[in-house]
Amino acid sequence: MSASSEGREYALPMRIQARAGSEAEELYAKGATLPGNKLPMPKAIANGIGPEPLADLIFHGGKVVPKMEFQNIFLGRNADWREQDAVSINIAIDMAMNDKRLNNVMAQYFPGRSLECHMRESFIANEDKSAILDEPDIQNLVMRFYDSGRIEKSGLNSCLFNFVLPPGTILKLDHSTSLGGLGGYHGSIHITHNGKPVTLYYSANVYSEVLADGRENGIVVFDRPWKNVVATLYHEINEYRTDADVKDAIINNDNDFLGWMSRSGKEVGDQPIIKAGEEGNLGLVFQEVENAQKTRTIPIQFMYSNTVHGAEGPINTRDL
Repeated sequence: MSASSEGREYALPMRIQARAGSEAEELYAKGATLPGNKLPMPKAIANGIGPEPLADLIFHGGKVVPKMEFQNIFLGRNADWREQDAVSINIAIDMAMNDKRLNNVMAQYFPGRSLECHMRESFIANEDKSAILDEPDIQNLVMRFYDSGRIEKSGLNSCLFNFVLPPGTILKLDHSTSLGGLGGYHGSIHITHNGKPVTLYYSANVYSEVLADGRENGIVVFDRPWKNVVATLYHEINEYRTDADVKDAIINNDNDFLGWMSRSGKEVGDQPIIKAGEEGNLGLVFQEVENAQKTRTIPIQFMYSNTVHGAEGPINTRDL
């Protein structure tokens, strides 16, 4: 099945997190492919990494971000958030993105380069929350916050702005919603400021929980919603750092914008969810793992590893 984007009908590369077996997976994962529904060989393949097995990620020459920043922006008002939820999310995702054993998995996609990830100070938007947010709404938010100075104008080329939806808000993308299994997505938008081009990178992340009416909003795996949010953030941030310009690839119908992506159009976080769903157990890849210092656990989603040709959890350097 193809997904609709920019008024065209064709299969697209994935840039979302989708619940296994859901409508969102049916729309985006089952028919995922490279832009324009073509499967050409990429013009650049990372040294030592071939395009097989078929599930492995291959490098297409696009933008990757080994040294990056991110900022969590909690939508809604202070009253919409339990203070401890926002604090717990910030602590856990900052710890995950800087955990040595987790970064050992991701290092294979940045040969010869060290990984850095710094968190900017988060804030609550303190605006009325929306019932539904679509991608144009997310793009308008990041542009408005940029224009108003609520986000810093420096370092934008390597910074991801994570919009975290408040409890109860539904996320939408094209024909899919978080009620149908959509957990989050990432993208970018190009604007002009003082006559100069500016690119803003964003992600949208559902507060995944079971609603009062029994419906599942997003991807519910852990025992507390904030942990589901951390796993989605971990998914989207790692997909940004390995495939920042996937939105441009879709809009321009051009594979050369892609970073690391499989020949079937899946990013680093996609195949693990699909495979775990086929086994009927998302807990195979959504786990609370011990941090490198063994002081606490972090709720994450395992990423795809070419080294083992599948999902891989935290590893020690000697395991590489």
